[in-house]
Amino acid sequence: MAHERGRFTSRTKARKRAAEVLFEADQRGIISSQVDLLDLLEERKMINSAPSPLPAYSVAIVEGVAGDLDRIDRLIRNHAKGADIDRIPAVDLAVMRVAVWEMTSNSDQVPAISAIDEAVSVVKQISTDTSPAYVNAVLDAIRKDVAATTPTAKVEEPAEKALPEPELSLEDLSKADFDVDGLLDELLDEY
Repeated sequence: MAHERGRFTSRTKARKRAAEVLFEADQRGIISSQVDLLDLLEERKMINSAPSPLPAYSVAIVEGVAGDLDRIDRLIRNHAKGADIDRIPAVDLAVMRVAVWEMTSNSDQVPAISAIDEAVSVVKQISTDTSPAYVNAVLDAIRKDVAATTPTAKVEEPAEKALPEPELSLEDLSKADFDVDGLLDELLDEY
């Protein structure tokens, strides 16, 4: 989903605001403490510099990331080729945490491709020129990994219904004397 510079949808703004809270927690050194992260979230719900309150979706994202940070960071660490998680720019890491949470814990609401596209859109606006390609590559690798390890629901094929036995055999039909033109005329008269 391409966004004009500075033009975000309300859902994208919520993702960006959640990433801001995660970024702040990371910078304050409290990201790995679920209690401290949730305390910061409560503060941001009451006091923030934004012109509007923290959206409910932002709150859901931060709460979700707080509850699943170890798994989210493990996925990022496993797919961030050539970079330890500590070497990933903090802004990019915050945005990727949001996207990974959406892909793993909110996939019934947000398709993985949409989560990746939104993350790339956000980092295009707030990070370095090389960040979008890097974030896209890491998140796409995570998407593939998650898709490969998530069991898919087996769709039951309906059992084929046995066709009723014909009342007349082909031999009987070939012997029957039909007035095809008469039958056709009767059918057309009905309509």
